[in-house]
Amino acid sequence: MKVKLIASAAEARAALGDVTALFQSAFGRELDMRSWSDYYFENPYGDPIVALGYSDDMLVGHYALVPQKLVDRAGQGYPYYLGISLMLHPQYRKGFLAFYELMNTALGAARARELPFLLTFPNANSFQLIEHGFKWQMMVETGLYNWRPDRPDQEWAQVVPLGSFGLSGRPDELDHPCDATYREWRSHAIPYMAELVNGRLEIIYKLLDGHLLMVLDAHTAQPELGAHDLGALLAYTGARQARMSGVHASAIGLDPATMERHTDYSVRMYSLPIASEVPKLRFGLLLSDIF
Repeated sequence: MKVKLIASAAEARAALGDVTALFQSAFGRELDMRSWSDYYFENPYGDPIVALGYSDDMLVGHYALVPQKLVDRAGQGYPYYLGISLMLHPQYRKGFLAFYELMNTALGAARARELPFLLTFPNANSFQLIEHGFKWQMMVETGLYNWRPDRPDQEWAQVVPLGSFGLSGRPDELDHPCDATYREWRSHAIPYMAELVNGRLEIIYKLLDGHLLMVLDAHTAQPELGAHDLGALLAYTGARQARMSGVHASAIGLDPATMERHTDYSVRMYSLPIASEVPKLRFGLLLSDIF
């Protein structure tokens, strides 16, 4: 396999036909063009860095770093890159070499450009490879859990839009941007709601298939009332259940040990310092390209 490095949206767009074919071979389904376009062609934070692996003229490997931004409470931006879209043709998955060459090429470009730091959300097939092969550091590992209120007929919540797209949280933690640019970019496929429930529960979520409320981030100063407020939000939206990470369940006063696990899928967030140390940041599913 020969690895080619590209570093512009125009080059990524030119490779789309090959990428579409590889995605189908690797995952057995069609590429989501809307999501792919958001990250590679219409990313408001810059151009991607993409390592493409070829066997003769056939694309057999792909890995990318796409630019992102975090902000502090004063609005100061902290650029970083997100590692996404690792895929290998089934015939090239034996051993470590193809994976190593793709990631090593991309990380070499990151170091040459002195990028600050990287984040990634690897799946079950790759997290050990990046941890042991490239010294990525795990920051969060959590399951996903389903929740339904004990009393589904709770009264509707008092819901108002949050003044920003971010939550209160700790003042020393960086978070995703809270401006219109970020919100529009991350809401192309399904709009994200950022709301204050009953004057207490700050929550960012999206509705899936009309009946599932997917919690992307949540904070409350009164966790003893978190279940009540979330149940009221379900009644308000018409959703039948909520799904959230164990981190966010605990943040609003729920106990993941008593909740239904959503398959055996785990959300893992890893970081890798390049030119600077990884700052304190708030964990939210909006940081991932999956949700």
